[in-house]
Amino acid sequence: MTRTSVVIITKNEEANIRRCLESVKWADEIIVVDSGSTDTTLDICKEYECRVFHREWDGYANQKNYALDQANGDWILSLDADEEVTSELAKELWWAVNSDSADAYSIPRLNNFLGRWMRHGGWYPDRQLRFFKRNVGRFKVIPLHECVEIKDPSVRIGKLSAPLRHYTYQTVADFVRKADRYTSIEADAMIKEGRLPKSITLSLIMAMPSKFVEVYFYKGGWRDGLHGFIAAVLMSARVFLRYVKLWEALGIKNGVKIR
Repeated sequence: MTRTSVVIITKNEEANIRRCLESVKWADEIIVVDSGSTDTTLDICKEYECRVFHREWDGYANQKNYALDQANGDWILSLDADEEVTSELAKELWWAVNSDSADAYSIPRLNNFLGRWMRHGGWYPDRQLRFFKRNVGRFKVIPLHECVEIKDPSVRIGKLSAPLRHYTYQTVADFVRKADRYTSIEADAMIKEGRLPKSITLSLIMAMPSKFVEVYFYKGGWRDGLHGFIAAVLMSARVFLRYVKLWEALGIKNGVKIR
């Protein structure tokens, strides 16, 4: 009998984890890798009889790959704690397992921004390769925005149509908090990998207007109403913050005088 494992990484996810677990209670096993929750996350996981593993934080990709190693299922569904599998998606996953039409599947992700499901501005379909046969793929070890990497060209990759719900930014404070963390990681990665712009000054000047035009006009963010406008402004500010941190880090760490 074909078995499906769901793998999730957590740390202080009490606001999201119950919704996530409730949506996958049909799975044969649920693996949770926790990196030191101090809230009620682990208590909630116990209610759903998850197999919980404790591991010190070692980066998103490494945590998720460790979770993959603990899974016993023939198929793996990798989720973030702030995601939810709809009943329609659950039916498609069941079909995928039983049809044997592919070895891995990408899933469209529907993102919730400040209470609205965003369908424009680059927010949708936001496809994620998250459902695959065990040992077919691993998460690529990169600082941020880790993704499943499949190196075998013979692996069949299909597409599912029912979306995965993602409660990404529920408040403005949530956006600011994540933006602060993510931009620090991005700026540090740019320095380590030598991906520096030719002109920091020009990048700072153009960061916000170019990103706003891309998101709001070119990708149709205006179609999401006021939410689309707010999202475009905040995403532009996020890019600007990344370059400010890069500018700061270069000046402090390397003694570079930036004009």
